[in-house]
Amino acid sequence: ANYYGYCISIFTLDGNYVKKVATTGTGRGPLSRPISLTIDMYGFILVTEGYNGNNRVSIFHQDGTFIHCFGSKGSANGQFSDPSGIALSPNGTVYVSDRGNK
Repeated sequence: ANYYGYCISIFTLDGNYVKKVATTGTGRGPLSRPISLTIDMYGFILVTEGYNGNNRVSIFHQDGTFIHCFGSKGSANGQFSDPSGIALSPNGTVYVSDRGNK
């Protein structure tokens, strides 16, 4: 994820640039302050948006098409306050570290 570029850059294993995924913004689909990402077993890209960004997890197809997002700013269940890390379990459970909530 590219914090200042507000995008995800994809490269080959030998470092050749392939493309960018997503645009900058706050609506459904554009990224604001992408912090970390992971890839699920189907190849979908899950991205956390924190540090005063959208405070959510956005999901993209490998071709860059926006699929879905979840979460919003807050302290209730399902809300985030600076989500900064993301991981997946083998069964597909999504784990999100949240620096702002207790």
